[in-house]
Amino acid sequence: MSRGASGRDDQTKRKAAHGGGLRLASRVLVPCLVVVALTSTSAAAADVSSRLSELSRKLASSRTAANFQSLQRYADAASGAERDLALYSTGMARYAEKEYPAAEKAFAGIGDGIGWLNEYASYYQARCIVLAEDFERALSPLEQFGKQYPDSRFAPAAERLRVESLLRLRRLDQARSLVSSKSGTLDEPVRLYLAGRIEHVGGDYRKAVGLYREAYYHYPFSDQADAAESHLDGLRASMGNAYPSAPAGWRLARAEALSKGRDFARASAEFTRALAAGLSAADRDRAVIGRGSADYSRGSNSAAYSALAKARPSASDLEAQRLYLLCAIERRQGLVRPMHSSLAKLASRHAASPWYQEALLSVGRFYYLRDDREQYPTLFKRLVQAFPKGEHAPYAHWKICWRAWLDGSGGRQALLAEHVDRFPGASTAPSALYWLGRLHDREGRPAEARAHYRAITNLFPHFYYAFLARERLDQSGEGPASEEITRRIEGLIPTARKLSAQPRASTQAFLEAGSTLHLLGADEDARQEFSRVDYRQPDAHFAGLALGRLHSKLDQHHLAVRAMKRYAFGYLRFPLESWDTEYWRYLFPLGWEESLRSRSERHGLDPYLVAALIRQESEYDPRARSRAGALGLMQIMPRTGRGLFRRLGIPGFSSRKLINPDVSLRLGTFHLKESLAKFDGEVEKALAGYNAGDRRVPQWMQLGPFEEVAEFVETIPFTETRGYVQSVLRNREMYKRLYGN
Repeated sequence: MSRGASGRDDQTKRKAAHGGGLRLASRVLVPCLVVVALTSTSAAAADVSSRLSELSRKLASSRTAANFQSLQRYADAASGAERDLALYSTGMARYAEKEYPAAEKAFAGIGDGIGWLNEYASYYQARCIVLAEDFERALSPLEQFGKQYPDSRFAPAAERLRVESLLRLRRLDQARSLVSSKSGTLDEPVRLYLAGRIEHVGGDYRKAVGLYREAYYHYPFSDQADAAESHLDGLRASMGNAYPSAPAGWRLARAEALSKGRDFARASAEFTRALAAGLSAADRDRAVIGRGSADYSRGSNSAAYSALAKARPSASDLEAQRLYLLCAIERRQGLVRPMHSSLAKLASRHAASPWYQEALLSVGRFYYLRDDREQYPTLFKRLVQAFPKGEHAPYAHWKICWRAWLDGSGGRQALLAEHVDRFPGASTAPSALYWLGRLHDREGRPAEARAHYRAITNLFPHFYYAFLARERLDQSGEGPASEEITRRIEGLIPTARKLSAQPRASTQAFLEAGSTLHLLGADEDARQEFSRVDYRQPDAHFAGLALGRLHSKLDQHHLAVRAMKRYAFGYLRFPLESWDTEYWRYLFPLGWEESLRSRSERHGLDPYLVAALIRQESEYDPRARSRAGALGLMQIMPRTGRGLFRRLGIPGFSSRKLINPDVSLRLGTFHLKESLAKFDGEVEKALAGYNAGDRRVPQWMQLGPFEEVAEFVETIPFTETRGYVQSVLRNREMYKRLYGN
């Protein structure tokens, strides 16, 4: 093979510029209290001419003889990197056509000038040899690839091909040595499955059964679990009475793995099989409680309650979990006295258990949703006192604060200040700061109020309460803010995530490879390269930008949003001016803009409100489907869609039509217009109705009285709906700033 040893380390030294790739943003600022400008940077790809990009992408999308000939003529006339990249595109197209000898020839002709390209070509060249079933010849290049590129994303696949080639050649000892090596790159379920195949082919059926079972029972969500199950079925049939029974503990492990993966139906069935297989006493207790938990999670309350009521686990943590589950089911079924009895047992026997915290939250929410203003604050106070650093303490404490606010309690200022002091990193901190500001406003202390509002706009610039705070600052005009309060708040609130001005060498290497692959039409490989950047690192936003560009060019706006959210997490705390507008537009896209604007205009709607709603409903995924069955950009339920079709005089309703972007916009904007009309144009109430159903809004209005609409929003009892309304209103402000005049 014509392969050099240059890999990613050499690649990172090259900074070759190009004209048409996925450039990075020209300006990035550190998001902290003081915005500091950073230097510009770009992701350089190998030199790719516009003509090569055009021919390569054309061949990638349509592998016709004419397109092959055009790119081959270009390769024959080119030299250096352009020739190598043209050969690579040709090879990948031949590979996609399963013309493996022709693909291998193209890959073999690539020179050593581009490190990552050598890596790709070496892997696919060896893979073509395997797929052509020349297993003997494949062994050397596969072994060489593993030595030359041990950190390659293809390393596990290359090692697997090597094992499978040895299997086909029946060199079982060599294959066995590879799968037993501790220095191998194979994922564990793959290693176990291949080890099972080796023993299966070698005739040691009992050992094969054991290895297949490890893959099946311990890695139930892997592809190898299904393949292992198929082989196990065959071995069971062929071995007859010699087929060994599975250890009962393995069934329990599979059930627990399924439950952890939230496949509760399969988990319940597997727990049942484990119980029938003869578990030890301790494992039997785990299985009984595990099955009860799975049944509760999948809504099978009667079965769960019956089994849990009879269970008497000896382990303290299992008994605490049992009591919590009983309490949760009793809450779900409205069995108030038994619910309190279960809670009391947890309090007396397992006061330090996290299950007691869960039970306090569950029962507290039971009364909160019923607006029992005596019971739920008491239960939430117990939770905060018992678990002051627990994960639910900020939520419970905030509900206590908000109850005090609505009641006009004299202690509400102290409670709000206490909330900021105790939970400065919680998502509720800006809420407490805003209402402290409003309290100072009402008491005629403008300097103190402005200090709180400015703290929110500086520290949480894109939160719901930040745009409310900006409105308050605009209304109050220029004026001093309390420096003492400002210093105190800034000393409490954790600073925003800091980002790098330049990508690290390793990140730059991934960006360069991905940019070039994108130019060649290998968009999935480009995505894989960008996604290799560690999202936790301070330079990860460069990968997010590259992915945002890639997906946006393909009209995959929802994937652009998700990539940016992952690689630029914490973005809501970054000042708008800290990034080029391009970053923000991938986070807040305006897909199907022409249709969105025209449909909004037809119904007299603010297009940015519609855009904001779509981002929250579907993230601009036209094929989105919710757990409840809502479909499309604006998440229309089929039943609602059928009625809207009839009212708008649209013939031929079918659920599939709801995933058509224009249809979704046509129905959704009409539905939103009606919701606004129903609530006299009050956006907050209309949004609450759009999310949770119009009939609930009048009920929630009775939870007041409210002096301002923000109080109604904060009082919405459904966490999902409250967050939805706040997020859509926040999104609307972002859309106005990004796309407005």
